[in-house]
Formats: sequence, structure tokens, C-alpha cells
Amino acid sequence: MKLRNILYIILMVVFISFAYLLFDRGINAKTKIVVNYQEKSDLLYKVYLKDNDIYSKKYLTMDKRYISKLVDNILVEFNYNSLFDKDINGYYSYTVLGNLIAYENDATDKLFEKEYTLLDIKAKPLDANNVREINIDDEVIVDFNKYKDELEEFKKNYNIDVSGYLEVIVKINETLEFSGIDKVNETVKEMKLTIPLSYDTFKINAENENNKIDSYYDFSRKERMNYLLIFIGIFSLSIGLSFLGLTIRNMIIASRKGLSYNKKLTKILNEYSDIIVNVKRFYNKKKYNLIYVDSFDELLSVQQKLGNPISFRETKKGEEAVFLMTEDENAWIYQMKNKK
Repeated sequence: MKLRNILYIILMVVFISFAYLLFDRGINAKTKIVVNYQEKSDLLYKVYLKDNDIYSKKYLTMDKRYISKLVDNILVEFNYNSLFDKDINGYYSYTVLGNLIAYENDATDKLFEKEYTLLDIKAKPLDANNVREINIDDEVIVDFNKYKDELEEFKKNYNIDVSGYLEVIVKINETLEFSGIDKVNETVKEMKLTIPLSYDTFKINAENENNKIDSYYDFSRKERMNYLLIFIGIFSLSIGLSFLGLTIRNMIIASRKGLSYNKKLTKILNEYSDIIVNVKRFYNKKKYNLIYVDSFDELLSVQQKLGNPISFRETKKGEEAVFLMTEDENAWIYQMKNKK
């Protein structure tokens, strides 16, 4: 393949690829929109006690070790606040669920699980003007002994020595639409307490990752077609197709010339096989007076006068053939080439 054709192919790919990008940008024009927000939340609890001779207080605060036999119930308080830089509408809801989980050796390998609703779903629509904030502040009381007794009942009924814990999960669902964005954004936030039920003393583990500053949601909004980009794309595509046409044209011409070369060579070899000798190599031509002729007919005229055989060798398969005839100090040469 000639260098010119390779260049045409490269230019074709470049212009057609560029046209594709322009069409894509022009037809699927989009604008990126960012909604910034920040959120803050707290998950608090108080462990209320039965009457006892150890503590004078009615309840113990967070992050302490508690004696199971003295625990009456646990007050779980939670709040959540999120603030956006765009007006919002839609609604949000929240609920509190409890998961009673039993296991043998590995706390993550659950043997038994039962779900409870500790606080029914509460929902609030956001249908007022210029609303940019969500506020949740609520609480729920967890009957510690109820779930401890259920675990003991499970152990007794099935005679299995298991341990267990209660997960208290605050689940917040947001279904929001932001001003200027035709897309509903749905998110679920969770806060969780893990309360062990099988030990004489225990600590409560709290998980809450809903405290973010400088966070954002990003959206893309489809715009109307950009006709300028489409027009430039059509122009680029036409140039790419022109280079494709040139490449195909050159390949067809080269193919035809190749057929012409082979046809002409075959005809010469067949018609003049009695005077043409196919050789593997030519003798050193430097000692001869070299005479180059322009056609096989000219070489044939010399052969008819001298009566010497013509040596033939195809130096490049399908590309070049050389016919040579010598006499004394002279050598007549005809080079037949496939001109592409």
C-alpha cells in the first residue's frame, strides 16, 4: 500500500471520528448541574435503669458499660438536618426498625433474624415555596427486656446455646426534586445502634455517617440540539468520506493495473515461449554495453535480427519483469513494470 493511501486512511479516520464527536455533542447536548448540600445528624441514647442499690440516677448516658439485669429500657433520640443550595420539593419519610439477631460463634453468621417496627413511618411533603432544608427530630423507646426475653425463649424452645443482639435502625428516605432539574433524586440514609443481649454487662455501638460538609449531587440536563456543531460535523464527515473515496479509487486503479501487468506478461510468455528462457539469475551485465528498450516489441525486433534467445526473470513477483538478450558486447534490456 502506497504512503499516499495510508495518509488518506489516517485522514479519513480522523475526520470521521471528529464528525462523530460533533454529532454526539450536537444532538445529545447536555449541561451539568451541581446541587451542593451539607448534612448533620446525631444518634443519642439514654439507658434507663430499674430500681437498684448501685446507681442513684434514673438513667446512664452514652458510651458506658451497662449491667444487663439493671436495664429497664433505652431511649433513642435522633435528629437529622440537611441544607441544599437549591429549592426542593417532593417528600421525605423516616421510620425506626429493630432486628433481633441470634448467632452461635460468629456475630456476622446469623442463625436467626426477626424484624420489628419500633416507630411507624412518618412522612412529610415538601410543597411550600423556597424550601431548602430538611429537619427531623424524634425519639423511640426500646424495651430492652422484651427482646432479651425473646432471645432466651428461642434458646429454650430449640435448646440451642446462642448469643444475640438487637439492631436499632433509623431509616430516612428522601424523594426530592430540585429547582430547574427534571429528575427525581431518591436517597436512603441510615443510623444504627447495636445492643448486645447475651452478656451480663455490655456496651452499645453507634454507627452514623450522615455528617457531610461540601457534598453535592450532580445531574445532567439535556439541551436543544446545537445546529452549529451538527453542521460542522456534516462538513467533517464529507471530508472523511472524500478521503475514503480517494482510497477506494486508488485501490481499484492499482488492482486494474495489476491485472493488466499479469495479463500482458502471461501473453508474452505464452506467445514467445520458444525464444524465451526463464533464468534464476542474470550474468554480470557490467561487461556489456547496456541498451534499454521501451517495449517488448523493440526487443523482439532485435531478437529476430540476431536469432538469440531472450532471458527472462521476474525480479519482483507481480511488480517487475526483466527481459534480457545479449550478443557479443551488447545487452538489450526491456523492463516491464506494474505502474501503480
